This record gives sequence, C-alpha cells and structure tokens, in this order.
Amino acid sequence: MECTVNREELLEAVLQTEKLTVKNHTLPVLSCIHVEVSGDKLLLSATNLEVGIRFSITISDGKDGVVAVSGSVLSHVISSLPSGTSVSLSTQEGYLVVANSEGSSKIALQEAEDFPVLPEVDDGDSFNLPAKELHAAISAVVYCASTSTIKPELSSVFIHPDGAVLIAAATDSFRLAEKRIPLKETIEIEPFLIPSKSTGSLLKVLERADGMVKMVSNKHQLSVTVDTVYITLRLVAGTFPDYTQIIPKEFVTEATMLTHDFERVLRKATVFSDQFNQTVVTISPKEKKCFVYTKNESVGETKDSIQAALTGESLEISFNQKYLVDALHSVSTDSITIQFAGQSQPAIVSPVGDSGFIYLVMPMNR
Repeated sequence: MECTVNREELLEAVLQTEKLTVKNHTLPVLSCIHVEVSGDKLLLSATNLEVGIRFSITISDGKDGVVAVSGSVLSHVISSLPSGTSVSLSTQEGYLVVANSEGSSKIALQEAEDFPVLPEVDDGDSFNLPAKELHAAISAVVYCASTSTIKPELSSVFIHPDGAVLIAAATDSFRLAEKRIPLKETIEIEPFLIPSKSTGSLLKVLERADGMVKMVSNKHQLSVTVDTVYITLRLVAGTFPDYTQIIPKEFVTEATMLTHDFERVLRKATVFSDQFNQTVVTISPKEKKCFVYTKNESVGETKDSIQAALTGESLEISFNQKYLVDALHSVSTDSITIQFAGQSQPAIVSPVGDSGFIYLVMPMNR
C-alpha cells in the first residue's frame, strides 16, 4: 500500500474516524483506523459497532493495499506534522510508514482482516434531505433524550419526514422537544429512531456540509452519504410514544418575556439549586411580573422578578431548574412565550416568531 496525500485532508479524516475507535474492547481491532488505497481513493474507516464512518480522499499516485493501525497513534502523528505539507503513507515489514519532508514515523500494523465490514444499506427507503436542516433538526432536540437505556426509544431522536415537513423530537418523559422544518420537496417514508449517543459523529459531518445528503433507511440501519463521507448508524427498534396527545390544547396562563432576562435569572439560580434542582415560578398578572425563586438550605436562596406580558390566572408552579435552562438551548429569538396548562399540568416554552419549535416541561411535585 502506498500513496501521497495533503496533510489537512488527511488530518480531518483521521480525527473524525479516531473518535469512533473503541479502547479496551474484546475486539482489539476496534481501536484501529482501517486504511485502504483503492485506485485513486484513500479510504479511512472506523466503527464502534453502533456507528461506522468512512472518509474518501482523492489521490493521484496510489498503490492498492489495506492496513489497520492504532487510531490514537495515527491521530497523534498526523496532528504533529507541519501544516501545508504532503504526507506519504506506505507499508514496510509490518509497519505503516508516515513520512514528510522533515521525517518519518513507523506505526505497527494490526490484523486488517478482523476489521468489521461497514454495512451498505441498500434495501430500504432512499431519500435526500438538506444537510443544514437535518443538522438543525437533530441538534434542536437531542439533549432531551433520556440517558437511560431501559427504554431505548426514549434514548433516541425521532426523525419523521412528513410530506413537506421534517420533524425531529426527543423526550425523557420529563420534558420534550420538537422541531419542525419545512422542506422544498415532499418526502413520505417510515419514521425512524436514531440512538442519541450516535448523533455526535453525524452532526459533526453535517455541520460542515452544504446541499443535500443522501439517506437510506430500513428497520435496522441508516446510511448517510455527505460529499465524500459515508456514515452508517444502527437504528433503535421500537415505537416512539405518541407525544402529540400530551401537548396541552388549552392554557390558563401565558407569559411573554425577553429570552435574555429569563436565562439570566435561571443561571443565577443555578448555584442555589438543591439536589432536585427545584425552582418555583410565580406568575402575577396584576404586577405584570414573573418571579423565579430557588432555595438550598446549605447555600441560601434567591428570588428575581422579570417584566413580562401576562394574561390569565395567577399561578405558582415548581420546575426542574435545569430543564428550564435547557428550554433555551434551541431558542434564537429575542423573546419567548411560556404557556401554562394548570397547576399540575405541563408548560410549553416556544420562541416568539418561530412556530417550528416547542419545548414541553412537566412540573415538579413540591
């Protein structure tokens, strides 16, 4: 195996693939990057058995061959090379030789034959989605997915291209985020569930991409092709809860306030939160103010008021302070509206002027 490649192109591919390598696994080859020269392409692959990724780099002087080398070592070596240089890769008596004009390194080879083959998904729904919109949809909701694996469907991101709307949702049963993004073309496919822990690599690639991405999904796998990158993800088998039934249709109180004001008092309250992160929100339409109160017996307490446009009944209700902060994760507008369905009912946080995002949060028992 032999080729010459630009250091910057190689570095990006190595850094992304190295993140998927697995240390201390029963399959030592999973700690490796699979390096292959085939014709005019240099292919770098890695997998953790849940997600697989392959980068393709065009080369001009390749000699076909396949090796597997430690991902962490290769990443360290390429990162240490000077910018703007050409890097030659070649094999020599059980080593991968990485060389440039200033020197060379020899990395011990592993058994490439043991490296798992990345699945090629070709027996499902095939469709195209805009990269920016897909990235926005997933990143707007993924933080709401459960960290527990007891119910895999709750530790997933629900993706549902429904006609001319791309829907993404996630919930841990205590809060829910839904993002709807209009599409230029109508798409009708079966919804699917991406494990939240598998979205990191996909989002990293999508944020650098422009235009459309090609996707193929079946009951078990999803493949995404973005420019010269191929990603395959194992999907969650199961049914996402019909969350539309828990979204309130009627509200007793509504508050509209500046996003910055709400975030400021919530972050101040962070140091006063107790082990349950409980914060009391009081709505006072007569005073035209929203009060946020947080208390911790061993730290102290804090109470702040926020000027707000209020309608409806007076209300005092407790929430998880962290969940309220998270509600602002996907808000880019200057103002937010919080709609309260009642004392023990969920509240809805939504950006003013953006009907495509809603955040539902359940109250706490005091």
